[in-house]
Amino acid sequence: MRITNNMVSDRVISDLQSQYAQLANTQLSISTGRRVNNPSDDPTASSQERMRLSQLEGIQSAQKSVATSQTWLNQAEASISGVTDVLARAKEIATTGANGSYSQSDRNALANEVDQLIKAAKESLNAKVGSDYIFSGTKSDTPPYSTATGDAYQGDTGAVVRDGGAGTALQNNPSFAALGGTSEPLTAQSVLGNGSASGDGRVLDALTQLAAHLRGGTTADVQALGSSDLTALENNRIAVSNATSAIGAMSNRATAATSRLEDLEDGAKTSIDDLTGVDMAQAITDFSTQSAAYQASLKVGAQIIQPSLLQFLS
Repeated sequence: MRITNNMVSDRVISDLQSQYAQLANTQLSISTGRRVNNPSDDPTASSQERMRLSQLEGIQSAQKSVATSQTWLNQAEASISGVTDVLARAKEIATTGANGSYSQSDRNALANEVDQLIKAAKESLNAKVGSDYIFSGTKSDTPPYSTATGDAYQGDTGAVVRDGGAGTALQNNPSFAALGGTSEPLTAQSVLGNGSASGDGRVLDALTQLAAHLRGGTTADVQALGSSDLTALENNRIAVSNATSAIGAMSNRATAATSRLEDLEDGAKTSIDDLTGVDMAQAITDFSTQSAAYQASLKVGAQIIQPSLLQFLS
C-alpha cells in the first residue's frame, strides 16, 4: 500500500485534534471541579447524580420547614412567658385585694390593673410569625382575639404539623395538658379560653372574675379573692407551665431534626461529589502531561506536514 502525503497529514491532524479534545476536557474538569460535565461523560454517574440531587432538594426543603417550626416555637415560648407574667401579677393583686385593710377605692384601682392584664394576655397570644398568627390553630390568617369580638376566640383547635424530614413530623402548636386535664393543641383558646361568658375557668375567665370580685366590695367578694380566685389563677399557672414544657419538648425535637438533616445533607453532597467530582491533584497532573504531549506532537507534526497548518493549530 502506498502512503501518500495527504494520508500522513490527515493522520497527524486527527491525532492532534484528539489530543486537543482530551486536553480541553481535562481543563474543563479543573475549571468546574467536576469529572462529569455532560451526561455523555458518564451516563451512569450522571443518572445517579440526578437522583441524589432530587434527594438533596428534599432534604433542603425539610430544613427550611424545620427552621420555620423552630421560629414558631421560639415565638410561642416568648408569648407564653408573657402570660406567665400576667398570672404572677394577678396572684399578687388577688392577695393584696384580700387584705381587709384595703379600701374599695384601692380595690377599684387593682381591678383597673387587672383589666390591663387581660388586654396584655390577649396581645401576647395575638403574636405572629411572618403573616401567620401562631395561636389560631390552622386559621393562621385570623387573629385569636380582636377588639370587635372581645374575649371570644376566633381561631380553631387544629394541629399545625410540618415536615421535619426523614419521616419526622413537627407540631408547631404542640399538645399539652390544658386546664381541666384535656390534651389540646396549643392555641389561644386552650390557654386563655373564651372569657367569662363561657365560664371555662381559663385565664380570661379567671382574670375577669378577679376584677369583678375586686369591684364587688362585699364580704363574699373579698373572701373569693383569697380563695377561689387564687385557686383559679394557680390552676391556670400550672396549665401554662404545661404548655411551656410542651414547647420545650417540641423545640428539642426540632433541634434534633436540624442536626439529622445536616448529616443527611452532608452525606448527599459527598455522594454527589464522589459520583461526579474530580480528583484535582490528578487532573492537574494529567493536564500537565497532556499539554506536554500535545506540544511535542505539534513539533513532530511540523516536520512532517506543512508548518503553516501546525502554526495555526498551535
